This record gives sequence, C-alpha cells and structure tokens, in this order.
Amino acid sequence: MSESDLKLRESSRRDFLKGIAATPAVALATGSTLLAQASIQPQAQSVGTAQNQSSRKSKLLVGIQIGARSFVDEGVDKCLGTLQSIGGVNAVFATVFTYGTGLAGRQVHTEPLPDHGVKEYDQIHGGSFTKVHPEFYAESVIKDIRAPELGDFDILADVIPRARAKGMQIYGLFEEAYNPSLIPNFEKVAEVDLYGKPGRQTCFNNPYARTFIASMVSDWISNNEIDGLMWESERQGPLNNALGAHFGNFDSRRSSITCFCEHCIHKAKDAGINGQRAREGYIELDHWVSRTISQPRTSDGAFITLWRVLLEYPEILAWERFWYSSQEEMYGTIYGTAKAINSRAQIGWHIMHLVTMSPFYSADTNYARLAHISDFLKPSPYNNCAGPRLAQYIRNIQSTIFRDLTPEQVLEMHYKLFGLQNEPSLDKLPTSGLSGESVGVETKRAIADVEGAIPIYPGIDIDIPTGLNEKRTQPEDVKAATLAALRAGAPGVILSRKYAEMKLTNIAGAKEALREFGAL
Repeated sequence: MSESDLKLRESSRRDFLKGIAATPAVALATGSTLLAQASIQPQAQSVGTAQNQSSRKSKLLVGIQIGARSFVDEGVDKCLGTLQSIGGVNAVFATVFTYGTGLAGRQVHTEPLPDHGVKEYDQIHGGSFTKVHPEFYAESVIKDIRAPELGDFDILADVIPRARAKGMQIYGLFEEAYNPSLIPNFEKVAEVDLYGKPGRQTCFNNPYARTFIASMVSDWISNNEIDGLMWESERQGPLNNALGAHFGNFDSRRSSITCFCEHCIHKAKDAGINGQRAREGYIELDHWVSRTISQPRTSDGAFITLWRVLLEYPEILAWERFWYSSQEEMYGTIYGTAKAINSRAQIGWHIMHLVTMSPFYSADTNYARLAHISDFLKPSPYNNCAGPRLAQYIRNIQSTIFRDLTPEQVLEMHYKLFGLQNEPSLDKLPTSGLSGESVGVETKRAIADVEGAIPIYPGIDIDIPTGLNEKRTQPEDVKAATLAALRAGAPGVILSRKYAEMKLTNIAGAKEALREFGAL
C-alpha cells in the first residue's frame, strides 16, 4: 500500500472519530458508519528484514486473562509478580464485567483446584468488578450492575498503578454473559427467539442495549487509564444454531434461533428483508432439524432436503447475514464510543473457539471486515480443549446437514477445509486434542486476512475445563502452541481463559516458548 493510501485510511478514521465525539448519542450509530468505510483497504504487512523481525521479538505482547477474585485471593503485587516471573506476562486482560464463571471467580466447580490461590471454590454473582459511575448510565435502562461479592475491590483502580509500576499494560475484558434474574429491566434489552420467548442475551439492534453497552464503555474509558478494551461476544447466527453447528449439547442452542424482536423486524424491513418470511423459514428449518435427527434417512437424504428448504426460503440466509451485520455494528458502537473518548485506547475482539472448527462460523466471521473496526483481534485456536469440543461439534453437525456421511468422513472433510494435516482420528480426538501446529495454521490465516492492518494475538488455552477423562493441558502443549503462533507471525499471544483455573507449571510453558523463540 502506498504512503498516500495509508494517509487516506488514517485520515478517514480520524475524521469519523472527530465527528462522533460531538455527542454520545451519535456514538450509538457508529457501527454502520465504520462498516461503510470498509472500502479503504487495510495496510499491507511488510516482509521485514532480520533486524525488523528481531525488533518485533523484543516487543511481543504476552497477555493473560484474569478475574478480580485472583487479585483479592493472592494480593495484587504478588499476583502480578507471579505472572511476570512464571509466564513472562507483560499485559493484563482484567475482567471488568461478566455474570459468568468463565472469566471471573475461582476455579469452576467439579474441576481440580490449581497450584496457587485459595484452595476453595466460590459462587459468582457477577456484574461490574470496577466502580460504576451513575452519571454514565443516566440514559440506560440498566444501571445497578456492580458485582457485590468482592466488596469495594476495584479491578481497575486497584490494579492499574501496580501494573504500571511493573511495566505492564492493562486492558479491560468484558463479555456477553448475563444473568437476567439479577439484572432489573433486562427484558427491555433482551433478544427474542423464533417463538417469541425473551432470551438471555441482548439484541444487537435494540437501542436500549446499545445505550447500555456504550454507557459501560464510556464509564471505563473515561475514568481509568487503561490501555484498551477487549469484548467477548461468544455468539453465532440463527442458522448455525438451528443446524447444531456448535460444540455444546445439541439442544442447548436451539433456543438461540434469534433475534426476531420488533427492532430487528423493523430494521430488516428497511433493508429489504421480509421478517415474517424469515421467521416462517426458520420454523420450517427447525422442523427439518427435528425430522432429520429423529427419523430414518429419506430417499433424497439430508443435504438435498435441507437445500430445498433454503431455496424455498432465501430469507433464511438473508437473516443470517443480517444478524452478523448487526453484531458488527455493535463492534462499531463499542469501537467508536471508546475512540471518541481516548483515541489511543486499543480496542479489540475475542473471536470464539468455534472459528477454528466450523466453516460456517468462519465464513461469517470475516477478519478483513473486522479489521476496519478493530485495533487488534484475538482468534481462539484453542488446541487442547479442541479435542472434546471438535469431536462434539462433528457429532452435532453430522446429525443434521451431513447426516449422509459418517462422523469420521465429516471430521476428515473439516480437516481439509481448515488445512489441517496429521491430526487425530475421531476416536482419539477427545483425549489427544489438536496439535500445536493447528494454532499456527489459524494464526497465518488471520494475519493473511487482515493483510497486516492490525495485530493478531492468538488465544493460547491453558487448563480450560474438559472432562476428567479427556485432554488435559500439559506444559509442553502450551509451549508448542505459543511457539506455533509466534513462528506464524503473531506479535503476541493471550493466555486464556482465566488465571484462576491455570496451573503455574502450564503457564511456565509460555515462557519456555518465549525463551526458545528468542524473545527473552
């Protein structure tokens, strides 16, 4: 890319941010505005000399996701010192908001306790683990979100100065993990499923939901000297959920065929999409799934009959694309809101693990498009827990769209689609996991897709819960995955899911990789 093209791209972003800074209300419309600027191509990554590569090695970001409970249990200074000395960590991704157990709290129940911290389990209420400033929520229907379980401990105000003293960066990490029973007025921001039932997630097109998200972002960025934010939106569109294209229990996501609320119906109409036809199509698709998984094979088979449903209701695919566009607009809302307050803040997105096993979700999640509303991306090519997760995904998807094939054939097809070689067979997959090299494959793909415009920081899974007889993380697994990511060109990694469930011996595998890579 020429110097003039680069200046045009940066000028376009600056002009946009200057415009939305005028009023917070305008920030709620920033998603579609930023996406409209996607015709400007991302900056191409230079090949670089040996000297440049050496410089990048010395500036690698080594992040770790951590909840407030760990700081309270172990002490802030001691905890930060452990992360630096054991794992070579120089960036803390501190969980500022969640109602779930994946990013906050101690080890999840039924899992073995790690080799650090308080040797007890705890209960999660959740909410904001940093101070809530009411003036930022004046226009939000959701206001009281302070997590009560840790008293006045503030994961930003109490950690930032100590992290800075140790030369560490600190990012706010927040996710879409809500508990509607603990959040007054949540029904006003909730998505609505295919049959009219309110869901447990927010609707991307609901103006109250956008205001709520923007309120939190404005509060955190305005009142804390953080280096940036990372949002986890671990959701996929209604088509993928309907077909069982996920790694959870098959029926657990069929209630997530969303969203068909009044806001989505109205917005879709303006975009030329018939919401009623889309709903009728998804009802027919849901019936097709029920028939396919419970009845003998028909003469035409699963794939052909599914394709007939899609041909009869092209609105199914239109609604799927509409859903993802709406999610991207929410990314844009967060990005624009934060940048209008602090243009130096680095804003990025966690991309859920499914991106490395589902070609459908991978196609929907367009890294090149996201590069225009991101300062970094964290794809999650988790290779250890990928063993049981991918095996479950294959069984799910084989029971619907690929029922004409055997599970083993479906797995082999997916390996080929993702460019994976010499990976375990289906019977061995749950206990073996995927190779460290699989992390490098996804890292290269992501870097190629964004054309070097933004950094790619792959997630390295450490002790993410699996079954007791399934693949468990070992130090050599962490080392292999980290090395694969760095050798593929990543300028850093993020150790995941949360420190409270990781063994120190496994975290040390990341530092061993840094040493072998020549970054220490």
